[in-house]
Amino acid sequence: MYLRNVGIFVKDLEGAKAFFESYFGAKVLKTYDNPEKNYYSYIMHMDGAGWIELMCKPETVDLPKDPNRLGLAHICICADTREQLNTIIARFKEDGYLIQYEPSSPEGPGEVRAVTFEDIVIEVNYGY
Repeated sequence: MYLRNVGIFVKDLEGAKAFFESYFGAKVLKTYDNPEKNYYSYIMHMDGAGWIELMCKPETVDLPKDPNRLGLAHICICADTREQLNTIIARFKEDGYLIQYEPSSPEGPGEVRAVTFEDIVIEVNYGY
């Protein structure tokens, strides 16, 4: 068995799509638009990984999200190289995302966890 996808409700569907395209090279596999139910989504794929389904239903309640909340803690994405991980860490910082932790050294295995677009907690690792 394997994990097929993770679904994430977002307020800004286009912004979330752009985030995953820009940071992780995600590509849209399929869109789903249901105006009757006011529901829209992008199913996105990254090389060698499952899918991320970004979903938007404007009436969905958006409550404050503490990074230490119960439920889904984070999404983990594996970088192909340490250089790629370092680039993502630098971009997270440049874009002002809250870094929960990061590697102590710029070489070898490592991981970063950050609170990113619309408070989605993402962990990116390399070498594990």
